[in-house]
Amino acid sequence: MLYLPLVAALFLSAPTAQAEEAGVIFAMGGERFVLTPDCARWVDHVVTEDDRVHLRFDMPETPSCFGAFHGLLSTHQGERLTITFRGETLLEANLHTTLGPSHIVLESRHPRVAIDAIRYLSGLPDAEAP
Repeated sequence: MLYLPLVAALFLSAPTAQAEEAGVIFAMGGERFVLTPDCARWVDHVVTEDDRVHLRFDMPETPSCFGAFHGLLSTHQGERLTITFRGETLLEANLHTTLGPSHIVLESRHPRVAIDAIRYLSGLPDAEAP
């Protein structure tokens, strides 16, 4: 009988873990925005000579996409921004400027994670998938 609460906790935490991995997560000040393919348009990237990846995209100006994204960033100016994909860090920086819905560029020093995020946002299948 003592195992029932533990099993329930495991079942309840599994969907949460999967939901956290369901996009590119922007986290600031205890809040977060999850970028999914529905909110990323014209996804592109450039890899520099020093293996930095510049991920570029636009966002639709809807309340659930750019509205939510802008709300997070504008309320936490000057705070630490952490961007992750599938639990791995893409970028960490202090944010001191607002971003518009067009030509958003993220620079990552983690090429493998960045390319995986680009594939996800572009709607491409995982490289590891059969």
